[in-house]
Amino acid sequence: MFKKLLVLLIIASTLGCHKKTQEENSACNPNGVCTTIYAIVTIKFTDKNGNAMAVQNYSVTNQRTHLKIVNSGSAAIDLIYGSYIVADDSAKSQLSTDGDDVLISATNPTTGQTKTVTLKISGGCNCHVNKISGVDVVAFD
Repeated sequence: MFKKLLVLLIIASTLGCHKKTQEENSACNPNGVCTTIYAIVTIKFTDKNGNAMAVQNYSVTNQRTHLKIVNSGSAAIDLIYGSYIVADDSAKSQLSTDGDDVLISATNPTTGQTKTVTLKISGGCNCHVNKISGVDVVAFD
């Protein structure tokens, strides 16, 4: 009798959890369907000759909240030299559904020149982060 009650309890809690997940998805996404890909928005830095380069003091700040964007999901991803992660799906909740202006700043370690650009990136209730507008490459002088 105890085993039957335990099995019923497990089944009921599993069904309840599944139903809640569907409700949460439909509140944000009426279709309730998202792919399982992991989206990443990147930016590349180059020197005056167009060669990829590493930068210093790289930062990404959401201009709506004035908070730095923290990407915890892509820490182990290897990128092409000179490319940096602006936002990934782990930062979706830090961005609005319609998109936020994101300020990106970096310094050329050789010349000390600092470049700042703005991208518009959406997140929020969207399935994935997405770059709406802005540059792909920042070239130092």
